[in-house]
Amino acid sequence: MVGFIIKRLLQLIPTLFGITIISFAVIHIAPGSPVGNTLNPKVPPRVIEQMKKNYDLDKPLSVQYVLWIKRLITGKLYSFKDGKPVMKKIKERLPATIVLNAVASIIIFSLAIPLGIFSAARQYSFWDNTTTFFAYLGISIPSFWLAYLLILATVKIFGFPVLGIRSFFLEGASTLRIIYDRIWHLTIPSIILAIGGIAVISRYMRSSMLEVIRQDYIQTAKAKGLPEEVVYYKHGLRNALLPIITLFGFLVPSLISGSVIIETVFAWPGIGRLAYQAVLSRDYSVVMTINTISATLVLIGNLVADILYAVADPRIRYR
Repeated sequence: MVGFIIKRLLQLIPTLFGITIISFAVIHIAPGSPVGNTLNPKVPPRVIEQMKKNYDLDKPLSVQYVLWIKRLITGKLYSFKDGKPVMKKIKERLPATIVLNAVASIIIFSLAIPLGIFSAARQYSFWDNTTTFFAYLGISIPSFWLAYLLILATVKIFGFPVLGIRSFFLEGASTLRIIYDRIWHLTIPSIILAIGGIAVISRYMRSSMLEVIRQDYIQTAKAKGLPEEVVYYKHGLRNALLPIITLFGFLVPSLISGSVIIETVFAWPGIGRLAYQAVLSRDYSVVMTINTISATLVLIGNLVADILYAVADPRIRYR
């Protein structure tokens, strides 16, 4: 197992290197400039040229890339927009994004796996057709549109704001009231972020479970008179989870990309919203650093999925 993990780690290095090159190239090919977006249009050209020299934007792209990698490794990247250290800005926003994505992941796996098993156990029944309908609806519906609907509904029904990470009128409030307020602001964005994952994983879980319950050992377990819960959750679940483990590596990037939209709509102070603001202002340092961090998280997610797959199926270790 140790050799398998080391081999996978070594494979991540060239992949991450290629991602940094693509990220660097895409942001520089895009129209606009950080200098042009931060300065007044009436600023003299000589001032703009001096700003480009200060940020090394007058150098060839290859030199800019090497300088960016060097500053990224040493932590000496600064924002073009306000001059603050990029890593400091990301560290301030990262906890909010981690909490949002962690809660969304818990919601996804807590609901998707039981829903998939429930549908498979009652194939073509009313409940199976109902869950299938809502699953396809969850896949198809735009998350930002649903987010705006829920914002309007919650404000009109409950009368409480849902934007941001907390309310602004909590001075002197009790600890219990503050905790309730944080949970309130976290719940709806997490649910919106999780809807797509629940829909997709529940469908995969249903298909995987349908293949497993047709196996002879499942039929034998049923013939012995074992309860349905024991047959599905004890004998069938482990083999049915193998495709779901593979999906774990794809869930991480989808949550990260989805959090950009959700954090922007809900004014959630995470790195997704920071990335959106950085793209609008052409803040190269922030955008490329966030892309690199996101790519690293994706690769780590794939590595964890591979390790879990190897644990569930030992044959994978020797391929």
